[in-house]
Amino acid sequence: MLTPRQARYAFLPVMLVAMTALVGVALVVLQQGLAAGPDEFWMLAWVLAFVLALPGAMLLLPVVGAVLRAATRPETIPLAGVNIPNPGQWGRR
Repeated sequence: MLTPRQARYAFLPVMLVAMTALVGVALVVLQQGLAAGPDEFWMLAWVLAFVLALPGAMLLLPVVGAVLRAATRPETIPLAGVNIPNPGQWGRR
C-alpha cells in the first residue's frame, strides 16, 4: 500500500507509461498515413489528435487516479476539524 504522498509521486510515472502506450499506437497509424503522402498524413494527424489523444487523456486521468487511490492506505491522522473518538486518559471530561 502507498501512502498519500507516495501516491502523488507515483501519479506522474504511471500517467507517462499510459500515455506512452497511447502515443505508440498513434505513431503506428501516423506511419501508415505518412506512407500514403503528406496530405493524408496531416489530415490523419489532426484526426488522431482529436479522436484518439484527447479522449484517451480524458479517460486515462480518472483511471490512473482511481488505481492510485485504491492502492493508497488512509491517513492515520484525521484532517483538521474532525473529532478524534475516544481520546483516552488524556482527554478532558
